[in-house]
Amino acid sequence: MDTSLHIALCDSDPGDRKQMERLLSRESDKRVNTTGGFYVDTFGGVEAIINSPVLYDVYFLDSTDPVCNSYGIAEAIRKKGILSPIVYCISSIDYRQSGPEFPGSIYMDKPIKVAELSAVLDEIIRNKKENYIPTIELRNQYETFYVEAKNILYFVGNGYSVDVHMTDGTIRQATSFVDSLWRDLYSFPTFQIINPTTIINTAYIAGLGPLSVMMRDSTKHTVKTKYFAVIKKKLSKYRG
Repeated sequence: MDTSLHIALCDSDPGDRKQMERLLSRESDKRVNTTGGFYVDTFGGVEAIINSPVLYDVYFLDSTDPVCNSYGIAEAIRKKGILSPIVYCISSIDYRQSGPEFPGSIYMDKPIKVAELSAVLDEIIRNKKENYIPTIELRNQYETFYVEAKNILYFVGNGYSVDVHMTDGTIRQATSFVDSLWRDLYSFPTFQIINPTTIINTAYIAGLGPLSVMMRDSTKHTVKTKYFAVIKKKLSKYRG
């Protein structure tokens, strides 16, 4: 798999931001012919990085914004379902004391030491290679969020809006036509469209009826005739 890194960098100090860009560029050059180079997007403000639709492999943060510092950015990132490592680059604020630690938190004191940065990047690349879990990118007018396939029961569409029914009982909204979403789910074979408005996760089928499926949340959905044989085949292969 591709182990190049897409990196988000947010630093309130212009000088420190430029220095980190230089350090990351040098680290990228070291790896360009082995694990792959780095693609770095730099943010000077909080809103831009929080609202970015891009899923980054790692976030380097040192925002001292009084309204939303690095810990606030990390909290917003985690709420979007992004589990990428967050590297707190510590200057005037010790983010170790900011609140409960999010999984995947890494702390580096400024000035950043080259050897420490190199070791952190090597570990992130190694973890990406060993623990990569593909996620489904979904968005609406307010946010972009990322969900693992195993956390979705089914999608139900209504025009240009889709209700995403989650395994924990929550429902989230995404903006898409069902047929467009179905094309986007091609690399997730556990999903199957069953009628013009519904895509199900076949791993969570509780039972089959005459041209219908019962899902684990006890909801019943009609299956078009042309999809029923596919459903039965997938049921035996992907049922958890």
